[in-house]
Amino acid sequence: MKYFKSLIFIIALFLNMSCDFSWEISELFVQKIENSSKVIYKYDAWGGRDSYKFGYAILDSTNVFDINNVESLPFQYFESIPTKQNIFGVIPEELDDQINPKKIFIPLKIKDSDEKGIKIRAKIFQNEGFVHRSQGYKQYQFEAFKESRDSIFFYSLNDIKSLEPEHLDILKFKKTNIFIRTKTSNIVSAISIEDLKLSQKDEIISNIRYDLRPKNKTKIESFSNIGIFKQVKLPKD
Repeated sequence: MKYFKSLIFIIALFLNMSCDFSWEISELFVQKIENSSKVIYKYDAWGGRDSYKFGYAILDSTNVFDINNVESLPFQYFESIPTKQNIFGVIPEELDDQINPKKIFIPLKIKDSDEKGIKIRAKIFQNEGFVHRSQGYKQYQFEAFKESRDSIFFYSLNDIKSLEPEHLDILKFKKTNIFIRTKTSNIVSAISIEDLKLSQKDEIISNIRYDLRPKNKTKIESFSNIGIFKQVKLPKD
């Protein structure tokens, strides 16, 4: 009987520990939706037993972000600047029960949904085809930048990664998957960009990752709030 009670206690303790599951946010970014009270958060979080999750969520700007009470948007990349009417996204998806499948570079299907009154359209691509066209990583230091309504331009860029550095006069990106990090409360440390390009027929052209660093001291307020994600400083424990 004594051993039985001990066994029950151990099982109860294990179950209690298993239920004590919390998420720790490692990075959090926010982007405003133009002419709307809503914002979009991009989050990365770690949980118990090396669990990891990331995604995007729409919240009202008056609400505090709570990772335990958010509904993730059904995609991984933005195709265009989110608006208060529509958000268009892209996600690669593994196919079941396929070994060495033929690579497909156009959407397998399109899913429409609604989130807080905004129409969501997700283009779902075959993972193998998406990864095949998602090759490349570049790092540059830039001297200046300029924004238009739907694009951002970086000027006088020097390669800081390769053994044979190159110089670029200009790089242009659509305002879609742009994330600005800060080293203090308002000084930019790096800008990460997933430069996803689709053809007019929705074929994947390329998806190259860029990390850009300002040569000069640059305040995050120098960038607009539309089409760009800005890092949210998390409270320290």
